[in-house]
This record gives sequence, C-alpha cells and structure tokens, in this order.
Amino acid sequence: MTINIGDKVRFLNDVGGGVVVQIISKSQVMVKDNDDFEYPFPINELVVVEKSAQIVKENSSKPNIETSSTIINSIGKSEKPELKNDNITELVFAFINKSEIDDSQFECYLINDSDYYIFYHVVIRGENAYEKIDAEVIEPNTKILLGNIDREQINSSKELIVQMLFYNHPYQTLHELVERKIKIVPLKFFQSHNFVENAYFDEKAYLFVLLKEVQGLGNSIKNDDDFERYIAEKESPEEDLSKRFKQRKDAVTIEVDLHINQLVDSVIGMSNAEIIQKQMDVFHKTMTEAIATKAAKVILIHGIGNGTLKEKLRESITQQYKLAFEDASFREYGFGATMVIL
Repeated sequence: MTINIGDKVRFLNDVGGGVVVQIISKSQVMVKDNDDFEYPFPINELVVVEKSAQIVKENSSKPNIETSSTIINSIGKSEKPELKNDNITELVFAFINKSEIDDSQFECYLINDSDYYIFYHVVIRGENAYEKIDAEVIEPNTKILLGNIDREQINSSKELIVQMLFYNHPYQTLHELVERKIKIVPLKFFQSHNFVENAYFDEKAYLFVLLKEVQGLGNSIKNDDDFERYIAEKESPEEDLSKRFKQRKDAVTIEVDLHINQLVDSVIGMSNAEIIQKQMDVFHKTMTEAIATKAAKVILIHGIGNGTLKEKLRESITQQYKLAFEDASFREYGFGATMVIL
C-alpha cells in the first residue's frame, strides 16, 4: 500500500484516524489525529480512506522542475529543447537533502548539461541485490528527478551505478557508452560540508561529475580512470599547513537519556512498539547531530530493562552507522548505558 503526505487514514487496530504529515520510513509514517497530536504509526496498521488532493493533482501532470541555472531548462518547457551549440558535455549526479530535520530523505537528480539526448539507467547496489532507481530519456540541457532514497537505503547500499547512452547530438554522430559507479559512504550524507552551493539548484547539493568533455581542457573527465581520480582529488584537498599550529578544540561527548519518561510527558495509550520507535527516533536524531558537529563520543542511557532497546541500539550502531561501541562507565551509569565512539 502506497501512502503519501496528506492522505486521510483510519487506524486498523484502534479507534479514530487522521492525516499523514510525514513519511518516516518505508514502513512507518507520522499521523496527526483530530486533536492535532502527532503519532508514529506502522503503515500496515493504517487504511487510506481518502487520497491527498495535492498528490492526485501532481500525478495528473508531468513534473516541471525549476532551476536556478541559466543553462538548464525546465523539463517539458518546450517540445524542442534549446541547444547551446558549444560542444561542451557535462553530466552531473546530485543528491539534495529534503528533510533537513532528521536527514531521512534525499532526492536524486541527473543533470544533462549537453546537447545530447541521453538514455540513462540508474540502479543502487545493496548487500545482495540491485534495485532500479529509474530508466528513461533525458533531453539536452535539462535536469530530471530520478526518485528518492532514504536513510535505510543509504546505510544498506554499497554503490550507485549510472549507465548512459548518447544520441542525437547536432554535430557528433557517435559517442561511447558511459558507466559510472558512485561509492555510497553513509557518513558523508550526514556531513553538511559535502552539500555545496551550485548552479543547478537553489538548495545546496552533494554533487558528482559523471562526465566532463571540453575541447582543449586537460582535466576533462572522459573515462573511469578520470572519474576515480576526480573523486580522489575532491575527497583529499590540499592540507592547510597553518591549521597544524592552531589550538585543537576539546573533543565533545554528547549524552542522551533514552528512558521514555524523559522523552514524552505521558506513555498512556502508547504501545511497546511505539515506545521503542520514539526512543529510536531520538537515538537517530542524536547520532545525526553528533556526526554533523564532529563529536568524539555519544553516551546512550538506555537502562537495563528487558534488553530490547539496548539490543536494537547496538544493532543499529554496528549495521547502519558502522561505528564502534562499548559499555559506558560503570561508575557513572551502572550497566544501563552504551558509549559510541565516532
């Protein structure tokens, strides 16, 4: 079942319903009830009673993606694309964070800054399988929204693969096929400095130049070796030697108490699953803030209880964030805390 923001839903295992106000993950959404209270609900426990009018309206027409760049036209703006006639080809892949609060949703764009028509095929490789993001034709000098990837996909994926076939250039008859592999490093999606100002969007974006061909330009990206060298140079800037002599800031340790009575005013009406989800939401938000602020350690106070929360936290630290952890100081926290080392 597909649920979108704005859909009116009814609770399957409870009385009442509300309106979907946020997509938390593939399996959970945030619902605002008739009293204007917001609660996380599993999608499989909801029934859509009325689809969002906004979504229906948007799906009835082709998307028109605006741009801040003078060289990139809106998709569907005209039947015959405008050509630059400058014999310059630049293809860019972009990620845009559309959920700045918790970094849970990223839009994927392909930018065709050239006079070629391009048939593209984009897939993402997970642990054991490939998943198609999109496959279509992009016109010259346009950008196109390919789809969204969420935190779960980023944490479980290895790389994103873009395959491109070029045709219908006004001057060039044939161009070799191009395939690029973008390595997915989860930590980099949650570091704000990787998202930069650019000519293609009003928002900051995490950009990868897939192909750059300019006559007479020595550092053009024309093959896989060029692409790998470009990525390596981008990720390894020249060291500012003066920084060696600046006073180093003390490492910061972030502490968060995940006992549910510290997170909500009352647990009345909350199921065990909802309590755990609330605690995990706060955990993810804390980890995102810790990574963004370059904290050294995070202390998670989870208590002893039946061990469910502790097990879920440590599983997420290992599998999603791929970080090390250990028991926090027994003198300070007893057996009820975990220390994450960033």
